[in-house]
Amino acid sequence: MLPITDTPQQPNAKRPGRTLVASHSFSFARREWIEASAPLSEQFRVVAVDAPGHGEAREIPGYTMAEMAAAFAATINELGLTDYVLVDHSMTSKIMRILASRAGTGLGLKHPPTKLVLITPTPLGEEVGGQDLRRSLFASRRDRSDAENFVLDRTAVPLTPEVFERTCVDYARMNRKAWDAWLTEGVNEDWTERAAPIDVETLLIVADSDPVWGLEMQQRLTVPHLSNVTIASVDSGHQVPLEAPQALSDLITAFTAS
Repeated sequence: MLPITDTPQQPNAKRPGRTLVASHSFSFARREWIEASAPLSEQFRVVAVDAPGHGEAREIPGYTMAEMAAAFAATINELGLTDYVLVDHSMTSKIMRILASRAGTGLGLKHPPTKLVLITPTPLGEEVGGQDLRRSLFASRRDRSDAENFVLDRTAVPLTPEVFERTCVDYARMNRKAWDAWLTEGVNEDWTERAAPIDVETLLIVADSDPVWGLEMQQRLTVPHLSNVTIASVDSGHQVPLEAPQALSDLITAFTAS
């Protein structure tokens, strides 16, 4: 089972809510959901999960898309979830779409998600950004200076010092083998034929100030593979859960509580 943070639904909630299974973007960790989990827990149980190689799962191996999807499936199965929503971000959006598709059963998932929330997702096919971006990341020393630059490059809204520090620490904790595996293999894995079209009702959240994974890219590479999708935007950079936790919570609540 992958490491989780389980935030129960607040006892004063008006009615029982679904479970949200949330994960994070490349090189960060489940702690990016700390701020958004507070308002979300007014309606839902929130289970935030570390992907293999990230956060407290940094020593857990298996960095192909199939291996990571199978690890998430095993975690969801062990939690005994049957009515839940997958809420994913960037890199893990590729993993969760695989689980939500017809490929999920073959990877061991017992019960498919009820709904799917994609936040600034990476494509099901080859990643965007170009070879220059990948080469620069592959050459990263992954020291404190690189951590700060990585966070600043992916945010448009200033983070509090506490959140900025926590995010830099999570960046540095990532397993270097997992980092290299994503940049050399994961970004090139194409699951469009195996996974698309995805029929689960989906909310696609784009960030207005995301220069790489913004609306144009999502309409071109993400939307065509979703059979039932609603698009919403938020005033944020790529790290939406860190930059706009309340706005993100409002969007997820309105979509998921229906």
